[in-house]
Amino acid sequence: MASSDLGITPPPEADLIRVARMARGLSPEAAALLTPIRLGGARWRHIERGYEPKRPPKSVRAPDTTLAHMAHVVGVSPERLTEVGREGAAVVLREILRQHAESDDQVREQPYADMSDRLERTAWEMPLDVEQRKLIIDMLRTAKAQGREERSA
Repeated sequence: MASSDLGITPPPEADLIRVARMARGLSPEAAALLTPIRLGGARWRHIERGYEPKRPPKSVRAPDTTLAHMAHVVGVSPERLTEVGREGAAVVLREILRQHAESDDQVREQPYADMSDRLERTAWEMPLDVEQRKLIIDMLRTAKAQGREERSA
């Protein structure tokens, strides 16, 4: 039964999330699995519909944190959440995006070398520019691979 048949109109953010999810080709269950919070496919559907199918139907509006995580999964921006009147969720989503950006920066800052490998660690610590160190490490890896191939032949 459609929410309009019940006299319940889904909030604007519900339609925004639903359309974005469909554009990503995700089912509510698949989208829910991608969130780091505890959220099931049925709850995702309730939020998108704007109601929980009980007798009588219960109106549903996602908390800011839940909505922010849902928006992140389906690629909705904080600005779009603000446009539909969910500034609190937009604030949480901005923080989620900031934390992800910091995490990505930390991954990029990790050394190119396998620091547990004595030769790669030595090459990485040489007083050369990064591209020269990467070239040396690539040469070491190629030599190691060739050695393994010769031993297995």
